[in-house]
Amino acid sequence: MHYMNGNDKTVEQIEYLTRIASNYDVLSESEKKIADYILLVKTDILNMTTADIAENVQTSAATVVRFCRTLGFKGFNEFKFYIEREFLSPSDEIMQIEPNDSIAILKQKTFQFNKKVIDETEQLVDDEALELAVKTLSKAKNIHIYGEGASGISALYAFHLFLQIGIPCSYYNDAIVQITAASQLHPGDAVIAVVHSGRSKNVVDSMQEAKKQGATTITITGYANSPVSKYTDILLQSCARKSEVMSDLPAARISELSIISLIQMALMVRDYERNSGQIRKSKDILTRKKY
Repeated sequence: MHYMNGNDKTVEQIEYLTRIASNYDVLSESEKKIADYILLVKTDILNMTTADIAENVQTSAATVVRFCRTLGFKGFNEFKFYIEREFLSPSDEIMQIEPNDSIAILKQKTFQFNKKVIDETEQLVDDEALELAVKTLSKAKNIHIYGEGASGISALYAFHLFLQIGIPCSYYNDAIVQITAASQLHPGDAVIAVVHSGRSKNVVDSMQEAKKQGATTITITGYANSPVSKYTDILLQSCARKSEVMSDLPAARISELSIISLIQMALMVRDYERNSGQIRKSKDILTRKKY
């Protein structure tokens, strides 16, 4: 089913429809049936329960709730809240770039888009998953960080931030070295993969190997139902927002870096006395490298 009318800008800007469009390709077959049904009946969904939808598309109520969460909503009630009020997606309105836009206008539109990315990331990251990730990393015997391409930049940033607070870890972006390192992990170890699409084969293969060895796997990704999720114990969802005139690269990096910074901050406050001392030590060492 064609899920979006490209000529209808108002429809595209309604938030719940925008989220369905941006996540449609990574939905499971059952979730796609739910998406198609919702796009068919639209506001009639307000009078239905999860059980009603499940019966109409021949799936389960749990799958309906999971579909809502895949789109970044807390659950079915929040999803209906957005449908009822037909909230517009601010970033879609802001990012209507015009050829005659001045540099001042371009600055406003770009920064508003970036702010929206951060706001959405805050809503998407699940508190319980984040808490579990922090506990896992604070107790891990060995921490690996995987990433490649553009997401590899964010993974490298995580490596630097963790070192600043005295958390020993290793960063791998080479496909062969990455999976070789993963094969040497053990229970009690942890892996963080930064993979925006969730489909990078090298990273997915390495996560599969890490999980096979018993390590706890943590993934930062923009797509909760992507291939890497099969090998993920703790999923931290980043923003997958796009605009008509910008690639998703800036949004993905801003979102990933926000999550990584949050993890570092949470790790630091868990053992503030030790970690704050390590930060001072790191700053003193870096000072020596400056003229």
